[in-house]
Amino acid sequence: MPMEVFQSLAPAFSRTELVYLQGWGEPLLHPDFFTMLDLVKNKGSKAGLTSNATLLTDENIKRLVGQGLDILSLSMAGIDDSNDRIRKGTSWKKVLTAIETVHKIRISMGRNRPHIHLAYMLLGSNLDDIEKLPEFLNALGLDQIVISGLTLALDPAMEQEMYLAKSKQEFALLKSRLQSMKNELDEPGNTFFHIYNPYLSGKTCSENIQKSTYASVDGLIRPCVYTDFPEDACLNRHISSGRYPFSGLNFGSIKDQSMAEIWKSEDYSAFRHGFFNPKINKPCVHCAKRFIDDLSE
Repeated sequence: MPMEVFQSLAPAFSRTELVYLQGWGEPLLHPDFFTMLDLVKNKGSKAGLTSNATLLTDENIKRLVGQGLDILSLSMAGIDDSNDRIRKGTSWKKVLTAIETVHKIRISMGRNRPHIHLAYMLLGSNLDDIEKLPEFLNALGLDQIVISGLTLALDPAMEQEMYLAKSKQEFALLKSRLQSMKNELDEPGNTFFHIYNPYLSGKTCSENIQKSTYASVDGLIRPCVYTDFPEDACLNRHISSGRYPFSGLNFGSIKDQSMAEIWKSEDYSAFRHGFFNPKINKPCVHCAKRFIDDLSE
């Protein structure tokens, strides 16, 4: 995202609870990332990001702590080398080192932020790690843990890693295993689930489209990151509920209108208020984010 586009978004930051500096990919690759973070914090908003830890050097961590980053989420997809096999180019050991370093630097700088979150991806090939997770996670001193299932695979080979329960009974078994695992954690109240459940009604959206929005790199304002696909890059998206054509959706450009104008526009308001009207909801009809179970019931 060019800085001029980001600066066009800035007037909305003071009225935003959390600006998450994240789209598709590793945010610390952006050459102006720390300038962007400063701009968000100077506007009075909280700021967060998710990283694979590859670029979390000691110097970068010191800058993140010093500039007041509120949430640092580290992503993993396995508790051993299976993570590195699935997420090529990343290292589970680097994630653990980064967590340890953040703890040390927060203490040395007299700060209690960023809060350290772990975004753990539960894959079909690592379901047997569920019972090993408590011992692994309890040792990390995390502020929050979110355990998710894979709901989008742009590569057909990754479809096998999506855990698709073949029956309600099979999903109930998974739920029981995950709840038992949670009960063994030192701080079970800090652990949350984000699991695809095809047996839900589909009458929610886990992306919180009623209160959040997403800006693509070119300044187009979209309901969420799942409506920001390069439509000419791939014929199909491979999603938990099947294979469907890419379908983008935007309600205007921040280059032409303010965020307030776009948010309050007739089309965007109609989309939010009539979310389950098929005529409005076409890009979302087959999205797995309508069937996300937090396992709370």
